[in-house]
Amino acid sequence: MLSTVINFPLIKFAKIAVERQEIAAYNDVNNGFLSDFMSKNIFKIDQVNRISSRSPHSAFTDLHNLPDGSLLCCYRQATNHVSNDGRLEIACIDAETCNVKSRSHVAIAGVDLRDPKLSQGPDGRIWLLANARYADAENRTLKRHMMSWFSYDGISWSSPHDLGLNGWWLWRIIWRDDNAFGFAYNRGQDRIDLYQGHPGKRMFCRKSHALGRVSHNLGYPNESDMHVDSNGNMWALVRRDADSFSAQLGFSKAPFTRWYWHDLGKYIGGPAWVPLTKTTMLVAGREWTGKALVTTLWTLNLSNKKLDKILTLPSGGDNSYPGLAIDGDTLYVSYYSGHLDNETRVYLATLRGITALSGECE
Repeated sequence: MLSTVINFPLIKFAKIAVERQEIAAYNDVNNGFLSDFMSKNIFKIDQVNRISSRSPHSAFTDLHNLPDGSLLCCYRQATNHVSNDGRLEIACIDAETCNVKSRSHVAIAGVDLRDPKLSQGPDGRIWLLANARYADAENRTLKRHMMSWFSYDGISWSSPHDLGLNGWWLWRIIWRDDNAFGFAYNRGQDRIDLYQGHPGKRMFCRKSHALGRVSHNLGYPNESDMHVDSNGNMWALVRRDADSFSAQLGFSKAPFTRWYWHDLGKYIGGPAWVPLTKTTMLVAGREWTGKALVTTLWTLNLSNKKLDKILTLPSGGDNSYPGLAIDGDTLYVSYYSGHLDNETRVYLATLRGITALSGECE
C-alpha cells in the first residue's frame, strides 16, 4: 500500500494562487462590460480574502464599519444551508490587511441562528439581530423568533434578548434618530410589514401590508434593505420570490405609513445597499444570469429608478448575501460562495475606485 504525504501549506498556497487567477479573470471579463457602462478600470476588484474559520458551511453575511477603522463581519456557521445547528461567528478585521484580528461566537443550544445583521444605535452600541429557528428531531421548523444581542466593542456580546415576532422575520434594522425601523416578512401571509421600536426592548408594527400579494398584487416579498436620505425620507429595496420575481424599490415620507413602489424588473436576492451619492445607491445581491446564480454589484439611481450593473464578484454555487462598507476610495464587500472546491466560505472583497464611480453617478 502506497503512503501519501499531503503538504497542507502547498495546498493553501495553491488555493490562494487559484483565487488570485480568478480575480484577474473576473477583472478582465468585467472590464469588457464596464466599457459599455462607463470608463474602463475606474472600479476594480483589488483582492478577495477568505475570512471565515473552518466550517462545513459558512454563509449569510453582514458587514459594519467600526469607529477605529476596523470592519466587523457576521455570518452563520453550520453543517449545511438548512441544518438546525447554526451558530454565529463575528470576525473583527483589519481593514488595511484584511486579516482577521479576533473572532467571537454566539450560539443557543438546540436553536438554529440564521441570517445575522449588524447595526449601530445612537448610543454607540453595536446590535446583532438574527432569526432563531426551533426545529424537531426531523429538522421540521416548530417556531421562529427574532433575537438580539449588543456589544460595545464587537468582541464581547450580551445575553440574547427575545424580540418575539413569532413567525415574522425581521430581516434587518436601520436607525432614524432613536428609533429602529425594519421590514419583517411572513411567507404564509405573503407580505411585509414595517416595524419600529428598539432591538433591546420591543418592535411594534408601524405599517401592516406595506407590500404584498393582497395589497399590491405582488407576491412573496421578503428580504430587504433600507435607507434614510438627507431629508429624513425612507427608501427600501425588497426581494420577491413569486410571479415575476422582480425586486421592488420603495419610498415613503414620515410617518412611513404610505409606501410607493417601483418595479425594478430584476431579481435581486439578499439585497444590500449603501449610499454612493445623494441620489445613487450602490447595490449588492444575488443575480440570475440565465445560466447561474452569482453575486453582483449595481448602481441604482433613486431619481430615475435606473439599475445599472457594475461587475460580478468571483462567485458560484451557493452564494451571495453580501454586506457592504465604504471607507474613502475603498468598497468592502462580504459575501459567501461555493465556487472553490464546492466548499461554502465567507469572503471579503476589496474594490478600489469609489471616488471615480461616485463622480460618474453625479
